[in-house]
Amino acid sequence: MMIFVCGGVRSGKTSYAESCMLQSNLPHLHYVATGVVTDSEMQDRVTRHKKDRKQSGRSWQTWEQSTAIDQLSFTAEDAILIDCLTTWVTNEMMAQEGVHPDGMVTFLMNQLARLITGAGEVYIVSNDLGRDLPSPYKMVRDYLYILNSIHRYVVGKSDKAIEVVFGWPFFHKGVEA
Repeated sequence: MMIFVCGGVRSGKTSYAESCMLQSNLPHLHYVATGVVTDSEMQDRVTRHKKDRKQSGRSWQTWEQSTAIDQLSFTAEDAILIDCLTTWVTNEMMAQEGVHPDGMVTFLMNQLARLITGAGEVYIVSNDLGRDLPSPYKMVRDYLYILNSIHRYVVGKSDKAIEVVFGWPFFHKGVEA
């Protein structure tokens, strides 16, 4: 099973995805953190998310993996949460500077496919950035092209696609259980 959860910045999407994962019957919960702490605000967010998971009543294994997420390996007994695609795409674009956008999309799709293949359940969180006006900057246009291509790929493979708005889930694919 795969669930895609998107929404605006600070919409409650990570908390929602974590609450869905807590309902899993699988014995192992894994959190794949793609963010890199660069300032005190980000550190506060990381600390809050760790505290939330610790207080959840379940044991979580956290993997800090800003790039090369396909180096991780999971089994059918594992539920994984990837938080978040937006940051991971940015990190990979910076690490793979100069790669054509179509090549980057293929590269990222291949990484995701390898990562999710063995997992029992997959929850993927991402920001919805596709509703803004077109940017005059090529790098931003390339980024949005890559991110939205990855979103379409993930939603195509997902059983559910959920948008969180003001903390409320709206189902675009699949139905609420």
